[in-house]
Amino acid sequence: MTWVKQYHFCPRIIYYLGVLGFAERTTESMIEGKELHSSEERRLPRRRTLAGGRREVVKASWSKLHVASKRLGLYGTIDEVAEASDGLVVVESKLTKAPRKPHPGHVYQAVAYAMLAEEALGKPARRVVIKYLRDGTSFELPVTEDLRRHVLWTVSRIRSIIEGKVPRESSRRKCGSCGYRKVCKGA
Repeated sequence: MTWVKQYHFCPRIIYYLGVLGFAERTTESMIEGKELHSSEERRLPRRRTLAGGRREVVKASWSKLHVASKRLGLYGTIDEVAEASDGLVVVESKLTKAPRKPHPGHVYQAVAYAMLAEEALGKPARRVVIKYLRDGTSFELPVTEDLRRHVLWTVSRIRSIIEGKVPRESSRRKCGSCGYRKVCKGA
């Protein structure tokens, strides 16, 4: 599922991962992020409200839910799924500070997880919550048909890359923070 997010950062990353078999090097921030994620996971069983908030009661919840769908061509592990009064809510935790608005890749990744949760649990997913753990900011978004269609479009683009179509690089301003920039410069 990370590939949906990676595609929206830069499609070339999919080529390096899926075709050439590269793996991103582990950085200090990745290690620190995993520790933050683990801390968040330990709090989940005690929660009785959605995403730690005080307003909305949760009927049931699942954490680290492993999901896969041949129909969608997706698989992954969802951070948290909660059943609220209006349906399922997928909570995706990010290990960074919150931007002004959620990154498109984070939105599409969360919606892809919502689609997988629906299939796995047999209940409609109505919303996603993207939590940025470094500063505690959350964004709540409805799962719309347009977002669902864009996830399916993204999956089709990822498949074409895996089949050997080398994508052009994304925006150069992203290159500075990319773990593949040394490999990509000559590509």
